[in-house]
Amino acid sequence: MASTPTRTVGPWNWPLSWRIVILLNLSFYNMMGNVFAAGISPLFGLLIQEFHCSVDEASRLASYALLMLGLINLCALPIVEYLGKRYTILISMTIFLMSNIWAANAQSYNSLLGSRFLGGLSGGIIEALGPFIVSECFPQHQLARAMVVYVGFLASGSAVGPILAGPIASGLHSWRWLFGISSIAIGINLITCVLMLPETTHFMEDYPIGDSTTDTPVGKNDISCLEDVNSSGDSMHAREVYSLKSLWIERSFFLRLGYVKEKENLIKLFLAPFPLLLAPAVLAGTIIFGLLIGWTALTSIVVSNVFSAPPLSWQPWQVGLINFGPLLGLLVGLPLGGVLADSLSTTAARKAKGEHDPRSRLPAVIIGALISPAGCLVIGFSLQNHLHWIGIAIGWAMLAFGLTASANILLTYSVDCFRERAGHVGVLVNVVKNGLAFGVSFASMDWFNKVGPAAQFGTMAGMLWVGYLAIIPIYFYSPVNR
Repeated sequence: MASTPTRTVGPWNWPLSWRIVILLNLSFYNMMGNVFAAGISPLFGLLIQEFHCSVDEASRLASYALLMLGLINLCALPIVEYLGKRYTILISMTIFLMSNIWAANAQSYNSLLGSRFLGGLSGGIIEALGPFIVSECFPQHQLARAMVVYVGFLASGSAVGPILAGPIASGLHSWRWLFGISSIAIGINLITCVLMLPETTHFMEDYPIGDSTTDTPVGKNDISCLEDVNSSGDSMHAREVYSLKSLWIERSFFLRLGYVKEKENLIKLFLAPFPLLLAPAVLAGTIIFGLLIGWTALTSIVVSNVFSAPPLSWQPWQVGLINFGPLLGLLVGLPLGGVLADSLSTTAARKAKGEHDPRSRLPAVIIGALISPAGCLVIGFSLQNHLHWIGIAIGWAMLAFGLTASANILLTYSVDCFRERAGHVGVLVNVVKNGLAFGVSFASMDWFNKVGPAAQFGTMAGMLWVGYLAIIPIYFYSPVNR
């Protein structure tokens, strides 16, 4: 069976409930990749005790997983060219499940480190494909809301992982249970993706998204009845049910990719995303997103090491629960990065008589641009002066707030400007953010010990503010339509 798309029904015309399930499947898988990478932080004490490794070696278990999550993005689109998005995701998820099982049964530090490499490589595939699939499934007026769900899940993995890891380790007295429970969650996610994650590839000529009607004659096998049309009668209802079932089978269980164009050179596919870095919108969004993820990962490692070591000597569950701070910040930022951004876009389009301007969402970035760098200052000041842990939790929440309140808007803006190259945008964002996260987390404790928390987090805040300032000329001088 070959999968051949019907031109009259793009993914954005599929039933909304189906598109939401697709979004949640993608988002949960993305979150589990970050749970795998960041969840190990509260377990450093137990790992050092069992494997007799140093603090730096324990920290590298998180750092190398982050690096692999980023590097594999470069291979994602070439793989999709030959396997399609659906099978690429299902195969990577199967390998990711195996890597979690491996980690749960590792008997040495090197074995656990190997599982971290494999888990990062397999779990990172979805990070490049997520923005691509979201942009295919949701039209302009829903794009920011869909993207903020995706980014929210992505970023929350860095908080959910430690929140779960600490109580699991303390209650079950073993770090292995984190990966065992993660394996169960990933296995369930794999089943739901097999059933409800269809192939979304379609003809790019279907853009721009607008009126879903078409002049193409409708044949008996056409599934255009999934579009929003006013109809009545049992025959139309039966046809709609039949068409939805046919679409599900066609897009989910195929043996040959009958819809793809002629295969491109692998080297060309590998290098294709990088010219987009010359676009100011992509460059600025990529750097800011990378800095926010990097500083969040650095904070997790610093906080875990500081609070686990004497004289504080916190238990793993205590270290894990402090991650409720960034999780709260992410949740508070969701409506700003989603509903507010889409509202600004809709209002601007109405005033412009239907003409869409991707820049219309950018004013919503201001709130996150002010709060998230200030969070770095709060964290550094609290650590430097040995203040109550609640100060660190509040600062961490302010920092994480920027991921959903501002970084998501910048990612949405980049995807909106280069909608047909959303996959390339996803590759660049994830390679840069995970590369930065690896670099800063790898050197996090050395940097902390050398200059102190106030100087470290003050530098982090300054770099964020410089990045945000670059948005001003983009807003005023970029072309109205891309």
